[in-house]
Amino acid sequence: MYLASTVPMSIRLLLGGVVGVVICCICCIGPGCVEVDTDQASQQASTTTSCGKGDLDRKAVAPDMLAALHSCCDGRGHLVPAQLVPDAFRSWLKPGPTDETVCVPDEIATDASWSPAPCASVMGLDGACISTCIPMVTEQAIELPQDVCGPNQRCAPCIHPQTLEVTGACDVGERACTPYKPIGNCDPFSPTLDLSKFAACCADGPAHCAAKDLVTGSVGGLNIDSMLGRCPDKSYCVPDDLLARAGRYQPAACRSLGDREGRCLSVCVKAVSDEKDLLPQASCKSGERCVPCYDPRGGAATGACTLGPCDKPKEPARPFEPCGVGQDDASCVPTQLVPASEACNFDAKGCGKGCSEPNTLCVPKKAIAAGAGFEGKKCTASLPGLLAWFSVLLTDPGQAATAATDYADGRCMSQCLPAVQKQVSSPLLKAALTSTECDADEVCVPCYDPMRIAEGKISTGACWRDPCPGTS
Repeated sequence: MYLASTVPMSIRLLLGGVVGVVICCICCIGPGCVEVDTDQASQQASTTTSCGKGDLDRKAVAPDMLAALHSCCDGRGHLVPAQLVPDAFRSWLKPGPTDETVCVPDEIATDASWSPAPCASVMGLDGACISTCIPMVTEQAIELPQDVCGPNQRCAPCIHPQTLEVTGACDVGERACTPYKPIGNCDPFSPTLDLSKFAACCADGPAHCAAKDLVTGSVGGLNIDSMLGRCPDKSYCVPDDLLARAGRYQPAACRSLGDREGRCLSVCVKAVSDEKDLLPQASCKSGERCVPCYDPRGGAATGACTLGPCDKPKEPARPFEPCGVGQDDASCVPTQLVPASEACNFDAKGCGKGCSEPNTLCVPKKAIAAGAGFEGKKCTASLPGLLAWFSVLLTDPGQAATAATDYADGRCMSQCLPAVQKQVSSPLLKAALTSTECDADEVCVPCYDPMRIAEGKISTGACWRDPCPGTS
């Protein structure tokens, strides 16, 4: 989740050193003033507190002296000549009407013992109450929470939620003496981001639209353009579990296809949505599916098990068992992935050694990729057409040519299908159906059975299939 650095790493110098400069500045408001030694002011800011953290040994600016400067930040700060502010910190303060001044919060200038109060920041991180007069506190892609802070303060995190680096917000005054909880590289965040300000999206599960800079780098290194859908305003539709945790989210473990290791992911993720009818819900919540760590169709990592911080698969890839003419022709897939209306067209025998894994069927990979609507490539079954021509020629010569055309129309079908295996059970029959138009593991099966011409046009099932008995 993108979040600009809330405050500079050396905020103790920014919030302390500027005050020392203000004191000197007021001393030289009138005529005959001399230029303040800014190097000396920077050195003054290096004094440490009793607990060894950075702070200033400084004096408060009297209200009447502060009044000599122009106010800023709706009266909550005053403009200080920019040349009196150390160069390293000038950019962190809001510029005045001209580039010659910057706005310093009054609460820092008028309180010699000022220290930010501890608070709970974004994602439940420890934080410090910092003035909204500092742009880096307010100009965030994510609004910082107020928590226990004053009305003109926001709780800046002690640690940057994306880079996990110390921001410096909690290294000021007495706040520096209070330890704050570090973030381990493997720790997920608490779901504390307020999603009410984001537009809802995705009818299949809880998700909200978020700008790209809110999600860049937050999804386990995955390509967000391919992982997330787009909202009408071109922002990204991000599942709530992911967005509310600024991307540091650990999906729940589950058992996926064929009892393979997986993680529960929202159906609002594009890749999950595309496969939601095939993926099991298993132990996942409503609106989620159990995505395997590795795609069983080829063994490639899906990314589901590396989305969480430091998450990784516990089990090796287990691709579907091959069962075709070659290693890449057909695979043994769990019966739950085969529609009941199609299951009778497959068996566990296949063309090779068959399927040893229980409750699986040998299905051509082309059918796996295409789903229930799979249709074989059109081809010409020359010998069946010739057989039809000859059969009809003896009884109705005028229809012989038509019969040859009708019975030569075919589809390329895998030899591993039970119905096809019966037709290629002998070398002669296999040779009759072999076609250069089909792949090596396929034969050209005619749409109509040429051996049953006398009964009329009897479908072989190659060009259209009736649902399996007992299904609709």
